[in-house]
Amino acid sequence: MLKMFTTQLTGLFGRLHKEEMEIENAARLLAQATVGDGSIYIKGFGEMAGVTAEALQGEEPLEGVRELHDADALTVADRVLLVTRRSTDPQALAFAKKLTEAEVPFAVIAGKVKDAESDLEEKADSFLNTQTVRSMLPDETGGRFGFPSLMAALYLYHGVKFVLDEILEDY
Repeated sequence: MLKMFTTQLTGLFGRLHKEEMEIENAARLLAQATVGDGSIYIKGFGEMAGVTAEALQGEEPLEGVRELHDADALTVADRVLLVTRRSTDPQALAFAKKLTEAEVPFAVIAGKVKDAESDLEEKADSFLNTQTVRSMLPDETGGRFGFPSLMAALYLYHGVKFVLDEILEDY
């Protein structure tokens, strides 16, 4: 089973690599806060708080990042990274609405739900698709298991961080 999961993850990471242009867009968006008068904020919903923990407390934290608790305290100079399981997450959508109303640019890392009526992709300034909206492996009863959304989100986060670090180093 582990070999099948590893094969599926390898394929997923290969597909995520194709998000390279959007990774650069997200990094540029976040860099605007650092080189300007703003701050970078991050908010992870549910298990995606793991990305927040990595950004704040990991071995190589994202310099200057703050955990977002209250969208009302933000200014137009700030930038936000929202991370959630699916692009239709009601809590993340409510947060995105507040950010949009406050004219605070933001990037999102989430699995894109096809044909969704209300979706984070259409609201975000940059949207990184984890491509995980269902489990990867079939079980013996016709169901599925193995849902690596946090792994995919961390992969994309690290891509954004690498590019952001390069931008800030050049600046």
